[in-house]
Amino acid sequence: MTDNLVKESYVSSDELRDGRKLNIRAIRPDDKPILQEALHHLSKQSQYFRFFAPKDELTEQELAFFTDVDFVHHVGLLASIVGEDSEVPAGVGRYIMPDVETSSRSAELAFTVVEECQGLGIATILLKHLIRIARAEGIAEFTAFVLPENTRMQTVLRKSGLPMKQVVNSVGVLEISLRLT
Repeated sequence: MTDNLVKESYVSSDELRDGRKLNIRAIRPDDKPILQEALHHLSKQSQYFRFFAPKDELTEQELAFFTDVDFVHHVGLLASIVGEDSEVPAGVGRYIMPDVETSSRSAELAFTVVEECQGLGIATILLKHLIRIARAEGIAEFTAFVLPENTRMQTVLRKSGLPMKQVVNSVGVLEISLRLT
């Protein structure tokens, strides 16, 4: 694994379970078309797991929010599988500090992995990179909101090796907290 921890220019490479190379870099504003296209490579179930509703398109406001990251309060990483002649966008991982006005050192965590690339360990690799960045920023905890039937996400978080706490909120969604310190 090689990486550059310089915030907005974050670049790293890793290896997938099947031996292929995975490039990871900071999301940029010009990635809007990549994120829109990636949404088209999600099943209805995967869309539901990520957005808690089916979602065929991202609005311009959502695309701006997902790509205009400051790399302090909102970090977004794009993972791409390296082929012989190209890179194929495979997933996104991000964390967002919900209230930048407080001194809270907690951030909400989310992943999206395109359908064809699920099961290759991409979310696990993205989580590892997000943990490294968050720790460097002094973030103490990640919280993920996960539907009970989203067992893959639960497995990724459970296998992180971090202390984990899980509660079911009032609408039946799992709130899974991972301690980073």
